[in-house]
Amino acid sequence: MSTSNGQNGSDTSNRPHIDYTDKDYDSLRDAMLALATEKLPGWTDHSANDPGVVLLELFAYMGDLILYYQDRIANESFLDTAVERSSVINLLRLIGYELRPPQPASVDLTLLFKPDIKTDAGTVTIDDKAEFKTTAGPAGGDPVSFRYVRQPLTIDLQLLPLIQHTDGKTYRCYDSLPVIQVDSVQEKEIVGSSDNSSGQRFRLAGTPLIVDSLEVYVDGEKWERRETLFYSDSAGKHYVVRRDESDVSWIEFGDGNFGSIPRKGSNNITASYRTGGGIKGNIPKNSIFKVSAIGDPGSNLQLVFNPNASSGGMEREDCAQAVLRGPQLFRARSRAVTGEDYEAYARDFGVAKVRAQAANWNTVELYVAPAGGGKPSDTLKEDLRLYFEDKRMLTTIIEVKDPVYVDVMIEGDLFIKPQYFRDSVRQRVEDAVNRLLAFENVDFARVLYVSKVYEVIEAIEGVEGVTISGFERVTPPPEGLDPKPVWGVLRFDWNEIPYLSGINFKSVTGGQSGR
Repeated sequence: MSTSNGQNGSDTSNRPHIDYTDKDYDSLRDAMLALATEKLPGWTDHSANDPGVVLLELFAYMGDLILYYQDRIANESFLDTAVERSSVINLLRLIGYELRPPQPASVDLTLLFKPDIKTDAGTVTIDDKAEFKTTAGPAGGDPVSFRYVRQPLTIDLQLLPLIQHTDGKTYRCYDSLPVIQVDSVQEKEIVGSSDNSSGQRFRLAGTPLIVDSLEVYVDGEKWERRETLFYSDSAGKHYVVRRDESDVSWIEFGDGNFGSIPRKGSNNITASYRTGGGIKGNIPKNSIFKVSAIGDPGSNLQLVFNPNASSGGMEREDCAQAVLRGPQLFRARSRAVTGEDYEAYARDFGVAKVRAQAANWNTVELYVAPAGGGKPSDTLKEDLRLYFEDKRMLTTIIEVKDPVYVDVMIEGDLFIKPQYFRDSVRQRVEDAVNRLLAFENVDFARVLYVSKVYEVIEAIEGVEGVTISGFERVTPPPEGLDPKPVWGVLRFDWNEIPYLSGINFKSVTGGQSGR
């Protein structure tokens, strides 16, 4: 029963007010001093030399630390607010999504041999030990190593066509040898000893792992890699690969119910795999390669180069991208049905840009742009088709196609402020426009507006003004795409990507000469 003075009831009028926003050092210190003034009116010395104030400040400092960690823990418990990579990995793993590791670039090489081949040295064998290393890395960095990773190939040199190379010499030419970027190769690495416990995990020494190359053996018997052990039974000789925030890979076995437990033994778990990946593998075209470990006893091989730039090399998946893509793949539930499903899985595979459409009742066309731009290599196309084998409908045929790059030309007149160097400002303007239309900043069917060009140019220090007189596609648009074209607006078909072929200033006036 409630009483008027609240002695036996729930009257809280005399209770001190608690401000739950007091979480930092200063607010906690002020709140405790205010409470001390209320509870201990005789305590009037609140100077910094007072021992009581020192104690309050220590408690405020301790409270500041504890409340900070509590807020961080709360933030890291939700996908939208988590910032630590380890938190994002664990949260997405709850819905079966693994962050994509670095992806290796791929390229097709051209091999040029001597034109006069002796009969006793007329064949060359290339297997997975063959290494092709650039003579110099991108931007003068370290050389980049590539490997042939398919079934052993025997080339009959006498059957190769004769061609005249740009150096004026004649060679026998083998075209389109598919290779991928590989940092190192690990053969039969001992990763651990099974103790017959459930859920054993073993760390791989090499990183970053090219997961498709991984082969795990228990007591010399090869086990099968799965995306999850949920569908594996107690007899299933399966394992999964997990990665931590540092891209270190771990082999994880079952618990006896979902996946078999490896037999107890000493150093009885081994792994063979390759490592590699990243944008360093996106090398320019016509790079020269040094070759080792191929069966060419007569030294017939004269020159190896890539007629097209390599592509597909990507750094590990960014947390922000994973937060957006993970729920999309969770909704797809390991099955590609709609065009959005195919696009989401293709991005998860590691392509930079993709568009999907149903060409007919059982054919899906995937227009794929690899990381770094350009066209996808034959290796990337084949790997992507294999990736969809367990995700596509049974009768669905997947065709991986090259994107359609459409050249865009910009022309105009540039005006420089008098106190700035003309050439320097012009270079900064061209760089800014190139960044605006760089591969990373455009996409399929992107609409371009000349106003954006004006915006980035006029933001450059030293520019007094600009007049854009030419803003157009080099090739005309497909019929029906833009029935009423408007100057300053460029539209592209669903499988087209705009590409800046050049920016030409017909006149650059004002400014000073020199740099």
